[in-house]
Amino acid sequence: MTKQRRKSRVSKASSRNSKSLLEILRAIRKGRRFLIATHENPDGDGLASALALARGLRQLGKNVKVYDRDPVPVSLRFLPEWESVTSRLSAGERFDVSFLVDCSVPSRVGPEFECHPGLGKRIVLDHHARSRRGGDIHLIDPKAASAGVVVYRVLRKAGIRIDRQIATNIYCTLVTDTGNFCYSNTSAEVLGLARDLVALGVRPWEIARSLQENYPRARLSLLPLVLKTLEFRASGRIASVVLTQDMLRKTKATADLAEDFVGFPRSIDSVEVAVLIREIGEESHKVSLRSKRVVDVGGVAARFGGGGHVRAAGFPMTGSLLEVKRKIYHALERNFPTTRRN
Repeated sequence: MTKQRRKSRVSKASSRNSKSLLEILRAIRKGRRFLIATHENPDGDGLASALALARGLRQLGKNVKVYDRDPVPVSLRFLPEWESVTSRLSAGERFDVSFLVDCSVPSRVGPEFECHPGLGKRIVLDHHARSRRGGDIHLIDPKAASAGVVVYRVLRKAGIRIDRQIATNIYCTLVTDTGNFCYSNTSAEVLGLARDLVALGVRPWEIARSLQENYPRARLSLLPLVLKTLEFRASGRIASVVLTQDMLRKTKATADLAEDFVGFPRSIDSVEVAVLIREIGEESHKVSLRSKRVVDVGGVAARFGGGGHVRAAGFPMTGSLLEVKRKIYHALERNFPTTRRN
């Protein structure tokens, strides 16, 4: 793609987002009842973004419901107002506006949301480059480090005061999606926003402790069982681990405790792509991918019906564990650059 065409695409996207933002502000002004939802198996970005948006709308006197089909993970139960999140969504409820945060496809929220007859105007706030347009209004910025950054911009434009509770939630989205400010999306904007949030009363050490030093014993009992499954492919450039339902039963752990286990194989020096395969049911799995420099795992995930970022993505997959591994390894190996011989 030429530089001129790239500039043209960026300009069109910017113009489209400016128009979407105006439509969103109009919908916020007119609406009274709001539903905010994020994807199933919520992470720190999706859940904290939803909570920040909810608190902001309540400042304006709106009636707000925050929905996720899955329980709030133990590691995120420090977030301000996390208790307000509900897993119940009645078909009889009616909303003027429904926000999808950190995802753009209603099916990722769950069937109760996807098939709900009273969602009203659906608005997507997201930052995934391959986001599909599953709403009426879309504000998607792939350059934003987190969905929380997009939410923060909306709140500011709506004239909402960023109090310490909102700031804490937005800060959590930054920590989550930049890998504690270690990933390549840690930009000057991210660090500047983090500074501003700290100035508003955010306590970074408390958030770090809550996210990283507040696990139940079951997590450490689960970890060695998962690490025993460590397997290498592609001359050590791919490493995978597996989490089974039997492991969860043995340790009395919950699956959310293993969300960051994919980071252990990723930390190995030779590894470019790390894979965590989680057994959901018989011949049903959830796959998480993380890469370092070369492989666009978001593109790989998209081919299997999932999504994510260039360096972090995931998708569901059916089949036996052997079949799942074979398909994943084959897809990843095709994405490694080949070395030309003279």
